[in-house]
Amino acid sequence: MTKDGTDLREEYLNEKKRKAKKRWIRTVIMFYIRMIILIVMVSVIIMLIYEKKQLNEQIETVTAEKEELISDINTNYITKEAAKELVVEKVSDDGREQLKEEMLEMFEDGDSVFTVLENVFDDKIVVQDMSGYYFYDVRDDIAKHGLSFDSFTYPTLNEETGEVEGEVDYTGEGFTVKRGIDVSKFQEKIDWEKVKDDGIDFVIMRCGYRGYGSGKIVEDETFEYNIKTCNELGIDAGVYFFTEAKNVAEGEEEADFVLDLLEEYDAKLQLPIVIDVEQSSNPSKSRTKNVTPEERTDIVIAFCERVKEAGYEPMIYGNLKSHMRMTEIDRLEEYRKWFAYFRTPLRYPYKFDIWQYTDKGKVDGIKGDIDINLMFVKE
Repeated sequence: MTKDGTDLREEYLNEKKRKAKKRWIRTVIMFYIRMIILIVMVSVIIMLIYEKKQLNEQIETVTAEKEELISDINTNYITKEAAKELVVEKVSDDGREQLKEEMLEMFEDGDSVFTVLENVFDDKIVVQDMSGYYFYDVRDDIAKHGLSFDSFTYPTLNEETGEVEGEVDYTGEGFTVKRGIDVSKFQEKIDWEKVKDDGIDFVIMRCGYRGYGSGKIVEDETFEYNIKTCNELGIDAGVYFFTEAKNVAEGEEEADFVLDLLEEYDAKLQLPIVIDVEQSSNPSKSRTKNVTPEERTDIVIAFCERVKEAGYEPMIYGNLKSHMRMTEIDRLEEYRKWFAYFRTPLRYPYKFDIWQYTDKGKVDGIKGDIDINLMFVKE
């Protein structure tokens, strides 16, 4: 049976309504899908913004902590390039025009930036490092040597001959001054009788060292001859070991090596056993280049305590950098110090017993230059 026109039209309209309803449903569904997607996207964006904010806050915190740490490590630090400008600014601010002219003349005459900085910042301890200069306040809580700077006499330049005349000496009260040398294989075979006759009161000789690259402990080639000869001639002697220890165990190992060597040669010491704390000759390749001041101080203490346990007196050798930057000097106060400082006048305020003041000395019985030391014995 066929449908009439009315039925066809009604069926057409119904189909049209169904299709319209489907389109509406699809539109509603697509709207909600888009809304869900939008909400998800907005949520993700908000979450990313929040995480970025947190990350930035963390970065700012870490940066601040890093800057504070760097500030602590690089106390009052300036680069070499900024040093001259700082000197000029300092003396200008202080109204010391005459000093300003003197400083500029020193620069022009070829004096080192370090020398000029010491003259201008005479209330600070100035330390030169490879990358620049560091300034430290003199601490009240660290013991002073008690020497009078005004009681030192220094070599003078003879303007007629152009030669340096005289030696460093100390004439102040309260101390007896002894003159000594320190030696190693680099002085080759020494005529110790001539050395003794030349007025040398004591010697501190290298007994060994640890290689800065290999880490191997090596006996100084001339140690056996030096210690036995000095003992026979009655020359007061001490020994030193150049450390490249990376940890406490290696510091103790170095001390044990020295003690075993002394026993092997039946050595008699009148002076301390010294741990030599210096930057190696090739710092970029040194096995200890990443050792912190705290770690190095622990190593030095371990060495010294091992020496004390064996009945000897320990001592620490070092220069400005050794004492002020490589170790924590306040933790090493109980140990005697041997201080290397090849400048005059002496400015260093903290306590030491021996001052190594030059590496250009001359002593009969020794070829070439030699380190000269003054020992200050309290009366």
